[in-house]
Amino acid sequence: MRYLFGATLADYVVQPTDGMWGVAPNAVVTFWDSADGGSQYTDLLDQGGTPVPEITADSNGWIPSFSGPDSVTGMWADAGGTGRAWMAARNANPGGGEGGGGGGYTSIQRIVASSTAPADVRAAATYVCDGVADQEEIQAALNDARDNGGGEILLTVGTFNLTAPLSIEGTDDVDVEIGIILRGQGARATMLNAGSGIASAINLTKVVRVYLSDLGITVSGATHGITSSTTNGAASGHRSFWNSTFKNIQVNGPWDGSHTGWALHLGSPFRSVFENIEIGGVGNGVRMYSENEAFNPGDLTFERCFVELVGNNGVAYKVDSTTANGNMNQIEFEMCEAIADGTGCTGIELSGVGPVNYTHWRGINLEQFDKLIDVQRGNGNTFRLNYVQLRAGVAGLTAFTFAAPVYNNSILSCGLFYADASAVLYADGNTALPSQPNRVEDVRIYADGAAVAITGTANPSGTTIRRGIVGSGTGTISVLHTPGITAPSQVITLTDAATIATDASRGSHFKVTLTANRTLGVPTNPVDGQRVVWEVVASGGARTLSLTTGVAGGFAFGSDITALSATTSGATDYIGAIYSAAAQRWRVVAYAKGY
Repeated sequence: MRYLFGATLADYVVQPTDGMWGVAPNAVVTFWDSADGGSQYTDLLDQGGTPVPEITADSNGWIPSFSGPDSVTGMWADAGGTGRAWMAARNANPGGGEGGGGGGYTSIQRIVASSTAPADVRAAATYVCDGVADQEEIQAALNDARDNGGGEILLTVGTFNLTAPLSIEGTDDVDVEIGIILRGQGARATMLNAGSGIASAINLTKVVRVYLSDLGITVSGATHGITSSTTNGAASGHRSFWNSTFKNIQVNGPWDGSHTGWALHLGSPFRSVFENIEIGGVGNGVRMYSENEAFNPGDLTFERCFVELVGNNGVAYKVDSTTANGNMNQIEFEMCEAIADGTGCTGIELSGVGPVNYTHWRGINLEQFDKLIDVQRGNGNTFRLNYVQLRAGVAGLTAFTFAAPVYNNSILSCGLFYADASAVLYADGNTALPSQPNRVEDVRIYADGAAVAITGTANPSGTTIRRGIVGSGTGTISVLHTPGITAPSQVITLTDAATIATDASRGSHFKVTLTANRTLGVPTNPVDGQRVVWEVVASGGARTLSLTTGVAGGFAFGSDITALSATTSGATDYIGAIYSAAAQRWRVVAYAKGY
């Protein structure tokens, strides 16, 4: 590998003038392998990476940064005076830490200056960009690090204009690690400007190990901020990157709804940490997805991440298993937030061809989404939410959705679900494994104004666990679940009609006032063993209530209670039944009259 020379406080060419020492402006310096005679080194690279045989000092006699010949850590400098001076490489490490060895980040630092960096910063840099296709200089530094066992690329302050993605690569062999650091001066101080039409600003591949920090990225169109993908080579373990850190990074879109890409679009990520990630003005936030049947990506942590979407139909956080096997799993999200400015947006989506398993979300805020949490595939995922809100003023939206293939997922807590329009708390379609139900627990609902918030629909087998759903506000909350039990304690009033409908998931005590002879229809959403009482009041005369029998889900009489009789005008009768899933019948077990 090449080592860096020059650009230190000691690197000046001086000459005697009238008995005094002064600098030698524009002096030409050659480099040799001996203090006297020997062979000249001509295989040098100036600070822009151009091959040169010699180095010219600036107008102040200062020797700028340059790269020496391969593997040379010291040279004798000759400026045409009476002797040569020894110059050591400023980044050589006699202790043996430089260069190869693999398996870790090395001490070699390559400085890449933007075209807008201060002059003294550019003078000290290893590579200097011109503001056009700046990926060429950065890529040269990245490739040099890759080819020499790893190292650090330090980006200066300023803007770097990219006309092609930066590629950060490993060795494609999981047993030969390459550790590369790409670090800026701060998310607002160092900015990578991804040009129109390129795939991404940064792409990670070939099982690389990276430390990416303290920089910003701007994107537009369909361009992604950071992407990754595996080569699908068995030697790479089917990973794109692993044992990596992403810290203090911003990704900024155009803020006008035109961006359709992702801020982070990560295929086959593994065992890595994301911290202090801020995303805004983009069409989509973070997507992580699997790529190969033979590998389960994941084992990731996200801490303090914020996403602000601008545009329609975007997703803030998406975890996606694209193959039937090789599933995304084991990802921790802590203090992650998102807000949408558009229609049809989703806060958290778990989906794909295969399941997404064991992701855990804690301290989550989601605001202004058409769907807050949409679990289309997966099990064992848990959610602990702080504050959530559907898109303001839009009626008929559902906060939490569990699709048919989904089971054993839990909304464990929600500090506040704010509803300012008619909304549904959850919809559970679990038919894959209803014996391992999804859960919605410990949710506080605030219904503002005339809003109506209903708790939702249980899965077709009625096994959805609903517990501790409480609420307040000036609006209406149709069903509450007292903490510690699965059914509400209040009486649910049914609508008088020719055929009276009962949604058994809403409670255990239903009341109806009959104004004519009626039929009690087949109750929906029953749970095996559920006990329900119907309170029947006759109004305006004696009324007869008939029960629907002889069909699945209907009623059945035994030998003790064989029929119902008319309810006396103004009186109340009680009918008790227990649902048997095996028989698919509500078995009438109690009948009390004349109250």
